[in-house]
Amino acid sequence: MMDFSLASMRDITEVVSALGVLASLVYFATQMRFNASETRDATTYSIMQLAINFRAESYKGELAAIRLKANTGEHLTPLESVKFEGYLSALFELNELVFMAHGKGKIDAEYMNAWELRLKAAMSVPRIKTFWSNTKMGYRPRFITYVDGLLD
Repeated sequence: MMDFSLASMRDITEVVSALGVLASLVYFATQMRFNASETRDATTYSIMQLAINFRAESYKGELAAIRLKANTGEHLTPLESVKFEGYLSALFELNELVFMAHGKGKIDAEYMNAWELRLKAAMSVPRIKTFWSNTKMGYRPRFITYVDGLLD
C-alpha cells in the first residue's frame, strides 16, 4: 500500500487543478473562435441584405430615372439633385458601414474586395465623384483616406 504524505496530496491537487484550468482555457478559446466566425458571417449576411435592398430600391421608379440622368451627365432639376444627393448620402453611409465592419474583422476579405470593386465603379461617375469631394468631410477620417486611396 502506498503512503501519501499531505505534501504529495497537495501537489497532486495542484496539478489536477492546473489541468482543469488549462482545459477550461482551451474550451473558452475554441468557443471564442467559433463565436467570432459566427458573428462575422452574420454581419456579412446583414450587410448583404442591406445592400440588396438598397440596390433594389435604387432601380425603381423616379430614383432609377434620376440615376440614369446623373450617370449620363444630363441636367438634373433642383428637386432631382436633392433626391440624388440623398441617395448618394445613403450609399456612402452604407460604404462606411462596410468599411468599419471590415476594419473590426466582421467581414471577410473576399467580400470586401468585391465591395471595393463596386465602390470604384460608382466613383467613376463624375457626379458621384463631385458629391464625394463636396461632402467627404462628414465622414470618419480613415474612411476618407480609404475612399480617396481608391480614386488614385
